[in-house]
Amino acid sequence: MIWSKHIIMNCEWNEGKKKVNKVFWLMYLIVFLSQSELSFGGSNSNRSEKEPALFGSPAGFNRSSLVYSQDTIVHVSNPKSPSKLKAFLLSFILPGVGEYYAGSKRLTKIFLSSEIILWTAYFSFRTYGNWKKDDYIQLAVSHAGVNASGKDHQYFVNIENFDHIRAYNEVKLRQRQFDELYPENGYYSWQWDSETSRLTFERLRIASDTAYHRSLFVIGGILVNHIISGIDALRLAKKSRQESENPLRIGVAGLPEGGMMVLFWKPF
Repeated sequence: MIWSKHIIMNCEWNEGKKKVNKVFWLMYLIVFLSQSELSFGGSNSNRSEKEPALFGSPAGFNRSSLVYSQDTIVHVSNPKSPSKLKAFLLSFILPGVGEYYAGSKRLTKIFLSSEIILWTAYFSFRTYGNWKKDDYIQLAVSHAGVNASGKDHQYFVNIENFDHIRAYNEVKLRQRQFDELYPENGYYSWQWDSETSRLTFERLRIASDTAYHRSLFVIGGILVNHIISGIDALRLAKKSRQESENPLRIGVAGLPEGGMMVLFWKPF
């Protein structure tokens, strides 16, 4: 077999895709050379009638009509392709980790930052609510003579609407809500020293409850962030696996000047 002095190698890759490692290029060239005796031998009896010859007539050479040879397909599989299930679970547990596992550092930062911000907001609301709760309880003890030990939230809602326990019990009697009456003793009794103190107590109690309610909304946001991050990580892992399963193809064609062209391409 007589080889031409000039071999033109033409690599056609889609824009934006990562460059193939030099080690792989060398491997592909070796594969091509190992197949060359079969491809360039005198016999073409095994070639399909529908498959165009790779070494056509120089006068009829048309690059757009090239068809790769089945003998020169190199299938590249990545054994380290990310698992879709693992990517989903990692991000569902901690948003951003699944994205990092699937190879996206940018999305890792986005979801992890969102998680940090949401938890910061949650603890901020809870802390503020606790501060306001301590303030209104201390105010009730100081200005209404309340014994705060063992009292539930509804008790503090009730005392903000009545100046003293007798006024509260009278209303409950008229409404025949006997199960909501308080014993008029030192444990349940209260007596506001002024309208101003009672209204201040009311504002503090509402501010505390509002902060607690907002913290619950943040918990909902945290859950949504986990779900979205898990789905996104699954998407990235699926995309990565599909790309790794696409075969790298090698083809050759004759050139009008008597040389040959080796083509490397990968479908997407």
